[in-house]
Amino acid sequence: MNKIVSTLAAVLFAAGLAPAATAAAPTQDQDTRLQLTAERTVDGQDTVAFVWLDCPASDRPAHPHRAEACAALDAAGGDLDALRGDADRSCTAEHSPVTLSAQGTYQGRAVEWTRTYSNNCAAAAATGPVFHF
Repeated sequence: MNKIVSTLAAVLFAAGLAPAATAAAPTQDQDTRLQLTAERTVDGQDTVAFVWLDCPASDRPAHPHRAEACAALDAAGGDLDALRGDADRSCTAEHSPVTLSAQGTYQGRAVEWTRTYSNNCAAAAATGPVFHF
């Protein structure tokens, strides 16, 4: 009986079906790779800025606050509408629209997100470090 079990275990292992062999290592498909874009009006001029947010880090030009942005995104479960931002921040009623967008993947899930805020302060208060670039 032990010989049969040993032989079966060897066959399963060789075929890659043994339980220890089926645990998959994390792949790059589960990394976070987002292109973040901010369209703002600064001193009467329309500006567009973008940066890559890669979690973990990559060789692309990096988000200036990558660690904080990745942590905030993880705390929100990848839902950009659920970012905690800075709820205590007081903003004026100035109307200078800011449009923020994110395209890419969060831990392998597709992300396509765009929101417009009344001004840069309101955008920063809502999104925290993720769009702080």
